[in-house]
This record gives sequence, structure tokens and C-alpha cells, in this order.
Amino acid sequence: MKKITRKLVLSVLSVVLTVIALGTTTFAWFTITNTATVQPFQAEVIADSGIQIAIGTGDPLALEWKSTLTTLDIINYMTATYGADAFRFNHVTSPDGRNFYTLGTIGVGDGTTAGYLQLPLHFRSDSTSQINWSYVSLTGTETSFTTRVAFTDSKGVSHAANSALAVNPADAMRVSITGNQNIEEPVGTFTPTNTTVAYENALSTTNTVLGGLAAADLRGLTEDVQGVPTYVGVNGAQNYFYKSNAILPGGSDAVTTVATLTSITSSLILDMTADQSLIADAEYYGQVTVRVWFEGWDAEGYNALLGKTILASFRFTGA
Repeated sequence: MKKITRKLVLSVLSVVLTVIALGTTTFAWFTITNTATVQPFQAEVIADSGIQIAIGTGDPLALEWKSTLTTLDIINYMTATYGADAFRFNHVTSPDGRNFYTLGTIGVGDGTTAGYLQLPLHFRSDSTSQINWSYVSLTGTETSFTTRVAFTDSKGVSHAANSALAVNPADAMRVSITGNQNIEEPVGTFTPTNTTVAYENALSTTNTVLGGLAAADLRGLTEDVQGVPTYVGVNGAQNYFYKSNAILPGGSDAVTTVATLTSITSSLILDMTADQSLIADAEYYGQVTVRVWFEGWDAEGYNALLGKTILASFRFTGA
């Protein structure tokens, strides 16, 4: 193999996800009958000559290593993994950014490997041993929908039935990246440790940050009717769900969600392993897993975001 020159890696993954509704209900995103499909899918990963990138699973030597992953490379991987036109986003939740669960009528449902996008990215280099997640952007086209019922949004603003509500599909979106980091424990001993960094959009005019919830209660404020508490859902999509269905989403009293960052500047996500010439035909080699999903418990997870376009952009830098 031609020696990989010593330069910093600059990898940008841009994914355009057009979410198309399959369900016909008009409740919150996490209504059990709602799923969505990705169409079209556009992506490109560009690396400087100091590092090479591949996508896929299995023997690293069998992967197709490139300085640029094209849209076709990503689509080919998705087709081989999910089948042609078979990928679907679903209403899922994750407590750690690695394990996912569907939302059912009781509890948070069973573990699932479907309903979220997962991309295994491989890196190799003769000089660069670390990969940082240095930038992320989640943007969507702000739109409005006509509310079906009167409810209170995540900002505490009351909306009448049949009124216009501004929403942004990116507000309910999450991105996590998992990789191995050398953690010093005990002192002087470095152990490769599986580490996940998760991101959600920061507070904005349309977004309220959900963050990490540990055994949270999303049943919301109570209304005492003759001393009997009535749970109406916390402000936002959960309250909209309750006002539409007269019940709460199952599991709202025992929710755990992944802790998130709302700004990414330089987060170490991968310490590559040295002496990997026999494994990957390079001095250093490692893999990260990118996962993209819509958090079903997000306060902005309205069904109206379906059918909208979301742009997710990532940048990786090596040192």
C-alpha cells in the first residue's frame, strides 16, 4: 500500500434525510402507528490524504478504503444492510446512544435494532492515532402545522385548537458516535473503553433541550379532581398526545434518555490501535459507529415534522 502521508484528517459527513410519513394519524411522533422512510439519501465523507476511510463491517482488509466516501458508497451500504428501500425511522428512544427501544403502550418496549440509522465508519493512518468529533450541525426547515386540540407547548405557551404552531424537525433529532478511548484506570494503565458521545440541538425559539433523564416522570402536572390526581403530560408533545388521546404514552413514568451535549467543538471519540499493518495495512486503525435517530420522548416530537427535510453534518479531525 502506498504510504499515507502525514496530515490532519478533515472528514465531513453530510446526510440529507427526507422524512416521509407512512402513518395517517395526527398525534405525536411517538404514536405507535407512525414510521418514516429516508428518501432521498445524500452523503459524502471527505478525508485528507493523511487518513483513509471505509464503511461496512467485517475484515478491515476486505473493506474498500477511500479518501472520499460518496453518496453511492453510503447507499450501497444501506442497501446491503437494510435492503432496497427498506430503511425506516421509527419512534425510538435510547438511554445511552447505543441501545434502542421502541415506544409501546406499556413501559418503553423491547430492545430493537430497527428504526434508527447506524453507520460503521473505519479509519486508518500511518501517522494519525486519534480521531476527534469536532463539529456537528442538525438543521431542518421550520414549518407550521394546525393543532388538532388545545394544548401547552414546551415553552409553556397555550395554543388553541386549530391554531398554527411553528415546528422544526431537527429539534427532535439525536446523533451519537461511539468509539474506543484509552481510559487511564488505574493510574498509569490505559484500557480501551467503549465510549459514546451524544448530541441534540441547543435551546432555541422552537426547541427545549431534553437532555439525559434518569427514571424521569413525563406524566406532567397533575389536576386534582375530587382528590384524584390526573396526569396530563409535560408541556410539549406529551401534553399534545394526552389532549388528543385522553391517555398518556406508555412508560412516561419511567423514562431514561441519553445525556447529550448541545455543542461539539473537539470531543475525542477514537484512540486508534497501533501496529495494525496485518489487520488494516496501516500503522493505526480504529472504528466508530454513527447513529441517527428521532427521540420519541422529545418535547418537540410532533407528528407534523414528518415529511420534512433534515440536514445532519459532521466533521472529524485527527491529530
